[in-house]
Amino acid sequence: MRNINGETFEIRLEEDNSAVIFKGALRLNGMEDYAPILELLKETLIHPVASIVLDLRELDFLNSSGITMFSRFVIEARDRVGIDLQVLASETVPWHARSLKNLQRLMPALNIRLT
Repeated sequence: MRNINGETFEIRLEEDNSAVIFKGALRLNGMEDYAPILELLKETLIHPVASIVLDLRELDFLNSSGITMFSRFVIEARDRVGIDLQVLASETVPWHARSLKNLQRLMPALNIRLT
């Protein structure tokens, strides 16, 4: 298991690379600050399991640079054969439904589950 922690957030990559869990608020300054998180996400693509899950249910805030980071990851996942990418989101977090739908435009096979 690998973690990236900040003052307002926690990101955890599960041992088997099957899930990345996000908690808190991501307010980093630009893509340079998001680079370690993007690299952690890309690790899931090296030896993908049946499904890769991004669990965003406890991610309360994400700025535009964070959206760009997720967009870059989704494009990379889309360009690899056989990647099944799923996003778990919360109906109670306003930005989830609105912003995550845009990721499906980049990868139509992306499965977003709002709970």
